[in-house]
Amino acid sequence: MKSVKIITIESDFGAGTKGAKLGPQAVIKRLPHKSLFETETINITADNLPDEDVEHLKALHINSVLSIQKQALEAIQNVHNEGFTPIILSGDHSNGLAAISAYKDLYPKQELGVIWIDAHADLHTPYTTPSGNLHGMPLGAALGIEKTVASKSDIDKDTQLKWKELLQLGKNKISPKITPNNLVFIDIRDLESEETNLIKEKQILHFTPADRQIMGLEIIIEKSLAHLAHCHHIYVSFDVDSLDPSISSGTGTPVHGGLSEQEAVKLLKAFWSEPNVFAIEVTEINPLLDRHNPMEEVAANIIAASIC
Repeated sequence: MKSVKIITIESDFGAGTKGAKLGPQAVIKRLPHKSLFETETINITADNLPDEDVEHLKALHINSVLSIQKQALEAIQNVHNEGFTPIILSGDHSNGLAAISAYKDLYPKQELGVIWIDAHADLHTPYTTPSGNLHGMPLGAALGIEKTVASKSDIDKDTQLKWKELLQLGKNKISPKITPNNLVFIDIRDLESEETNLIKEKQILHFTPADRQIMGLEIIIEKSLAHLAHCHHIYVSFDVDSLDPSISSGTGTPVHGGLSEQEAVKLLKAFWSEPNVFAIEVTEINPLLDRHNPMEEVAANIIAASIC
């Protein structure tokens, strides 16, 4: 049985809708914490960071996101070095870059497989983003993507430098941190054309809701793990917008056609049982957006059922 420590990243600077920074603590309150996780919770908060950034329109709040990422990277590395598996409860999905960067900083010569369970691909960059929100860019950063032929926007010099800093997050300044062959998407269904084209061009393994209905989750789990069998460790990032909004709309970008709660448990339980799991992240719970069916309760139930 794995020994775990919970890390909460209480920041939603990367999101377009505020409130996700409240998600980690809301989930903690719903967890049967003492019986499941007899360990301390490490809190990373954005309390002392500015809340406005009008200078970087194509990478909003990038200075604050960088500050949070550096703190989170260090916390994840410390927990791992103590012999625990990090369970990361994060505000918005820009924080997903922290664990990938932490791993690559610790193991520069090893390969990390990433399983991204999400309605979205999060492959944008400041050059392609339609919104400027950094929660749509963590995998663009992890793959080391800069300006390409698909780029739509020219960005100012300071944003270019900050994006480069995000790409090289970690003391070893490694970029890219993962390769397209080390990435698997599960249940993606809401993509911009730049992301769709990149997935096709790089031949990134991906499964849509239609694939889930045709194949079944068992085959998707089997294919995902087989695809990443060459990797030394795997990191699983679970965005709650991969769930169908009929369960709860308490997330910033809900998309219909998603997973049921039982399907989410089946996925996370299977991946958690792998001995080489580096970390699991659960993200984008926004308690301000659904009080009828609180997403924090759904997320807590999924975590408890998957990791107990």
